[in-house]
Amino acid sequence: MRTLLTSLAVLIFTLPLGAATRLTATVAGQVVPVEWAQSSLPIGYRVDQRLINALPGGAGMLDRAFATWESIPDSRATFKQVAVENRTLAAGQDGQSVITISDDLFANQKAIALTTTWDVGGKLVESDIQLDATMITSGYNIQHAITHEIGHMLGLDHSASLSSIMYPYVARGNDAVVLDSDDTTAIAGIYAETDGKLAGGVLQGRVMGDGGGIFAAQVVALNERGEPIATGLTDASGEFTLKAIPEGKYRIYAEPLDGPVEVKQLSPYWRQVKVTPFPTEFYQGGTIDVQNGRVYGNLVVRSSGPVQVNPKWVGVSASGSSDFKLVSTSALIKAGQTMALAVGGDGIVGGMTTFEVLSPSIKRVSDFRYSSNYVFANYEIAADAPAGAAVIMVASGNQSAALTGALRVQGTGGGRGRAVRR
Repeated sequence: MRTLLTSLAVLIFTLPLGAATRLTATVAGQVVPVEWAQSSLPIGYRVDQRLINALPGGAGMLDRAFATWESIPDSRATFKQVAVENRTLAAGQDGQSVITISDDLFANQKAIALTTTWDVGGKLVESDIQLDATMITSGYNIQHAITHEIGHMLGLDHSASLSSIMYPYVARGNDAVVLDSDDTTAIAGIYAETDGKLAGGVLQGRVMGDGGGIFAAQVVALNERGEPIATGLTDASGEFTLKAIPEGKYRIYAEPLDGPVEVKQLSPYWRQVKVTPFPTEFYQGGTIDVQNGRVYGNLVVRSSGPVQVNPKWVGVSASGSSDFKLVSTSALIKAGQTMALAVGGDGIVGGMTTFEVLSPSIKRVSDFRYSSNYVFANYEIAADAPAGAAVIMVASGNQSAALTGALRVQGTGGGRGRAVRR
């Protein structure tokens, strides 16, 4: 998935951010997030009949992907199929959004889809989605890939939350596709149902390191259930804004964008950022009681010093087992089970590195054990554990590092795999 928006040389400017990571444009020398104007809704698109014929679910598969985004509460983002064309539709700037299929578009590039967008003054005017023909028989989740691409059509960049549909990897298998809270909060923030009236609250602040504001730090709003409700990246001054935060009590933490998602997997504005490693830290002001319509500002997260521990992989296995397949994607777990969880990455030290799941419904019930580059233990998931994502926080000495959205309480199914390019 790729976006053709504007110049790369824009890093000195401040980007006004909302929840999630956004695609951007340069307008009058300033970097702005892109979105569709209200007058452009519903977003019209044309479909290549060849794609409909190739999809195992036919037109219904495409319709479900659009309906998934349209079902978000407090959002006015809608779509309209203009036509199904019995001719080859080619992607390219012509003022009409198309969804088409391409043969060998991504040969040897390990990607299966591409989205190209155009804007005028920061307002999107066209978005073309191309799906590689090899995806149909690849074993990857086609519904997931299409839903992911439509997120780009709406103006979303990749998310560093492992549980997000905008995470830059598409799932294997045919599991049902469900948007993460990170996805829904983002769209509710961009496409508020009524202009000038935003559901939920707004969190604003800054992430500070040894050298001042930290650029491209991921900021996460964590609710009382331990679910990462919204994420976003800081601008060049280290400032962040998270919009459409539902009412409730939240903690905020910041983590570096040092993997498994890195800036090279984002759009050009972020791609030239020199990432600053730092230990994951929480906002020192404690819990924030968010109410609808209110803005909570001056939320400063401070972190200093180097960091060696960097979790990148998670694995699940039967309780008491040490047989793990570690993947850099969200692990699916079931309420009512006791399972072995493992975390791997850099700086894992035997006898020193530990981890906790930041959810009151997931509790450790064994001692930690260690392998060459990972640590593991048994965890009990409560029978009434709510569906949704959870965060794993790894500690080693006085350092901490998060894997946001590393776990998802939801059904069963395969992990994620192949990258989808921007």
